[in-house]
Amino acid sequence: MKELLKTKKDVAIFITAIIIFILVVTLISNIVSTRKSLDKIIKNAKIEAEKSLISSGLAVYTKDIENEDVGESTTSAQNLPENTTSTPQPEGTIVQPKGNWNIETVTAISVGNGDTVPVPIGFYYVGGNLSTGVIISDNKEDQYDGQTDKTTWEYNRNLKGNQFVWIPCEEEQYVKSEVWNGTTQKPTGTTSTAGTLCNTGWDKTTYTSELPQIRKYGGFYVGRYEAGLAETITEFTQTQQHTGSNPVYNKDGIPQSKAGIVPWMFIDWNMSQRNAKNMYNTNSVSSGLITGTQWDVMLKKIVDKTNLTEKDLTNSDNWGNCMDNSIEYKGRMARAYNRNNIWYIDAFGGEKQGNTSSYSSSNGELLTTGASRQTEKYHIYDVAGNIWEWTDELSLYKQGNGNEINVQYNIIRGGGFIGSPSIQLACYRNGSNLTSVSGCGIGFRVVLYIK
Repeated sequence: MKELLKTKKDVAIFITAIIIFILVVTLISNIVSTRKSLDKIIKNAKIEAEKSLISSGLAVYTKDIENEDVGESTTSAQNLPENTTSTPQPEGTIVQPKGNWNIETVTAISVGNGDTVPVPIGFYYVGGNLSTGVIISDNKEDQYDGQTDKTTWEYNRNLKGNQFVWIPCEEEQYVKSEVWNGTTQKPTGTTSTAGTLCNTGWDKTTYTSELPQIRKYGGFYVGRYEAGLAETITEFTQTQQHTGSNPVYNKDGIPQSKAGIVPWMFIDWNMSQRNAKNMYNTNSVSSGLITGTQWDVMLKKIVDKTNLTEKDLTNSDNWGNCMDNSIEYKGRMARAYNRNNIWYIDAFGGEKQGNTSSYSSSNGELLTTGASRQTEKYHIYDVAGNIWEWTDELSLYKQGNGNEINVQYNIIRGGGFIGSPSIQLACYRNGSNLTSVSGCGIGFRVVLYIK
């Protein structure tokens, strides 16, 4: 009996020891977890305080802090490889950021040849370089894998996310242009004078709000495609009639910048600007409607880096979906036609391939985004033709009517599928449309602003 009691006593002591051990481990774990939480709170507070000081002008960046969003792990900027012409890193490699780049906002990515591009946090390098055009996407599945060429026309429908192309430029290059192929762009008071490349005067200044991004990062991102219809808006399945009281698609929504999407047209300037701004507003980027300066700089870059010349900007008959210009396509198409000054557009059918027809200003064929490789220049689609695109550039056009004094007009660019490629061309400034107009063949394109 004494031995049995001794055994029970030993068991009780052993069990007590285990319980004490568990309690100690739990206590230590809680202390460590609490400490980590406190460290995180303290670090976040420091970051927010620094942001506040910088935004108020009381402090400036002197050294980048750790970037916690360059992948699955934390990477210090000091430990990243240099990317120069003498020490070029492979495409897609995370490298040291330039100058005062904010690594809370961007990841510095090598795009080959020793060149580095700022990729906003939440976006991923898809492929391309400064000679062909650098593509990014907001979907990680599209990220360059080191092997697959995801920049080709054949591959564009495989990409999942919204895509943008980097337009590199320095501040002195970031200006509006009014001379194209030796011809000065100037208003004449008519809507179809080809020799002046416009039908209106326009605001020739560049918005100061555009310049901080250019000074800091040396460029901007433009939508690879015309803005596509929001996923929340159902594509029409029967012929639509467009009148002032039935604008079809003049609705709120988040646009898409992907291949194979119905272009978002029948939308006025006010709605285009609002929807463009609503596409992104994160800690790294905001978005907006393309400006007049951005359009001009984009055209200059296309001429500089592709087989086009400035002559092609003043006559878009060999690279845009325009009237009397038959181009090869593979995608979806809808025929539009005008009867008694009312536009009708058929429903988009299934995917086909062939050539667009020769047509007139009263009928034409609208293509889905990225449907033709002929329209791709510097990895950007449909800068010429398919649909006109609203810009943030103010028009000086006036009807001469006393009631029009305080009415706003804005410039549309690029020409459309029912426009002449020799008159309403890639560089043409069309400012005769009220901002409340939501006509057939008028859409928009989105740009990004890195914070």
